[in-house]
Amino acid sequence: MIRIHKIKNILGILFFSLLSVSCQEWLDVSPSTEVKYDDLFSYKNGFKDQLTGVYTALCAEELYGAHLSFGMLDALGQQYYWLQESGAYYWLHRYVYDNSKSQGVISDIWNNMYNAIANVNILLQGIEDHRGVLADDEEKIYEGEAYALRAFLHFDLLRLFGKSYVAGAGEKAIPYVSKISKQVPPLSTVSEVLDSVIMDLEKAAYLLENDPVRTGEATTSFLGTRSFHFNYYAVRALLARVYLYKNDKVNALKNATVVILSHKYPWVGKSQVATTTRESRDGIFLPECIFMLNNTKLETITEKYLKESKNNDGNLLVSWNAVIDEIFESSLYGGTDWRYIYYFEPISWSWGNSKLWQVSSAYNNRQPLIRISEMYLIAAECAGSKKEALEYFNTLRQHRGFAVADDLKEDTTDEQLQAAIAKEYQKEFIGEGQWFFYSKRTDQETPSDIFVPVPFSKDYYVLPMPDQEVEYGNRN
Repeated sequence: MIRIHKIKNILGILFFSLLSVSCQEWLDVSPSTEVKYDDLFSYKNGFKDQLTGVYTALCAEELYGAHLSFGMLDALGQQYYWLQESGAYYWLHRYVYDNSKSQGVISDIWNNMYNAIANVNILLQGIEDHRGVLADDEEKIYEGEAYALRAFLHFDLLRLFGKSYVAGAGEKAIPYVSKISKQVPPLSTVSEVLDSVIMDLEKAAYLLENDPVRTGEATTSFLGTRSFHFNYYAVRALLARVYLYKNDKVNALKNATVVILSHKYPWVGKSQVATTTRESRDGIFLPECIFMLNNTKLETITEKYLKESKNNDGNLLVSWNAVIDEIFESSLYGGTDWRYIYYFEPISWSWGNSKLWQVSSAYNNRQPLIRISEMYLIAAECAGSKKEALEYFNTLRQHRGFAVADDLKEDTTDEQLQAAIAKEYQKEFIGEGQWFFYSKRTDQETPSDIFVPVPFSKDYYVLPMPDQEVEYGNRN
């Protein structure tokens, strides 16, 4: 991989937040030499290097390796409890956003996300300026993945730093950066960002029509590992997520069912989960993963946050028994729910989430970002009839160890069904950060019914922009 930040002839600073990272190496795999823009994209491997660099960037602790998965997001969702103020998320867990540690985490996310977006835009510009270097089928895959990544990153920035659609669709949120420029990009409204995200995803879906995940034919080994790439079904799944955020249930259902009916992502079997040892257990439900990171740093990161070790330094993420019991409704389903039985291991005085523990070579380095279970929950929320909604919902729970006798029946009210869907989000995506986003999207009064260390305000759903962005981007 190259030093993307110093490529000549094209790279302009997007806005001040990128200055703090513009002089750093492009990831650990960067060589010491610089490569000119035209030289980079004059050969096929240049496109591969650029795209690989973006995926590798997402694996960092500052992004989906920790902060935007089991770390900050689950802390905001009240999935943990802390006793030590030295932890990275202690003050975020208490929604003290102006604490210096909180500000450091928030700034790292903002800077690294927009840095990744800048490098996606370089790739898109490189493809546009160097048509024909790649074979036509390869070019469409690279371009489709790039559009999908740009949409994915902006959407999560919106979910962090903008209001939810239901709370403020017309309010200014974040910049949507769609090109390399030295001009400071203006803030777009929540609705405008969503429209741009959808536009990029629809472009991606068109370009990925002949994705190897659909055809079964890959021209290179790099393009063949589709679960580690933003493949066609990952695009459709993200469209379902985005449309639901926009409260467009018709299109959310349409895209979710495309993924479901592909039958590409079978349910994990009980024998893969209900193992006698943690070493042989599939904690991430691998067959169900639509899009995941190949995170080679995951073991080091989990040693810091999810396992007792000398590297914890106050960062060990643990949950009270009472919190876990409440989330998983143990008095009703504790004896059957695989997630309740097999997700957690005793740690010190409490319990730790072992979902991402790196103990088996079969599941090492795999970190799920989008899974088929979410498509079933989206379909249940958006279905046109109660019967159809219950079929999706009950199917999911039956593949988590629930007995048919525990199925929700047709006399379930709409309010009861929505409450049950909410509980499944909280159970299913523990360790993945999606519960906080669900709470925000649905405008929950609080993300937890059992324990919040401070009185909750819906204002906490919106993270503050870093001070440097406010000052130098003139965001006042």
